[in-house]
Amino acid sequence: MSPPAHPTILLIQGSFQRPDVYSPFVKLLESRGFGVVQPELPSLTGQDQPDFPQKTLADDSAVIEAALQRLVQDEAKKVVVVMHSYGGLVGAEAVPEELTLSSREHRGLLAGGVAHFIYVAAFVMPPGQSIGAAMRDSPNHTIEDGRIRMLDPRALIYNDLPPEEAASLVDRMTVQSAGVLDTVLTRCAYSYVPSTYVVCTADPALPPPVQERFAQAAGSEVKNIAAGHSPMLSKPEQLANIIVEISEGV
Repeated sequence: MSPPAHPTILLIQGSFQRPDVYSPFVKLLESRGFGVVQPELPSLTGQDQPDFPQKTLADDSAVIEAALQRLVQDEAKKVVVVMHSYGGLVGAEAVPEELTLSSREHRGLLAGGVAHFIYVAAFVMPPGQSIGAAMRDSPNHTIEDGRIRMLDPRALIYNDLPPEEAASLVDRMTVQSAGVLDTVLTRCAYSYVPSTYVVCTADPALPPPVQERFAQAAGSEVKNIAAGHSPMLSKPEQLANIIVEISEGV
């Protein structure tokens, strides 16, 4: 009898980085036998479009929910959702309880469903809140013409990368729609999806004590990695090992 297929990994990116920054890490996970889906988020693509500043976290979540509907409802796949940074808010907003593995099994449906969340230095907030106050008051960002730009990404999110690699990544940074600031969260999918929080212990952008509070709020099991805010770049093998171990156990 052949072993059961690996879950599919749905990856939700963080802010200010182009989707292809994650491509080497996606290929690494694929080389370990996992299918990986990384939908592009409206608030981080199409920056030249006139309606870009109005793109919201709700728009991002709708894209993720549509991808999950296809994977779960149409393809009956078991899914592990990996969320980096801002992606933690998108994922928790995007997953209705009826798409979870436990709910589908309870209802006697076919195989498939969202089985686990993996937060990687990711935000966790309850329904009724938005990220607006935190982002607007932060000294790490500017907001102009409906676009949010990170200041000093070299120090904040690429602090543990070689200087040349960090400089290249800084040159490829992008802006995010300011519309994400005003989206009021309506779901806390972490209340019905089991989760693991990967705390990045050398992260100046989201300090470890803050990550630990987020992990507690989500009820997550905690794993640590000695990395800055972007471990998929600075510690890809170690992060992949964590994701593979968790995913093989769901």
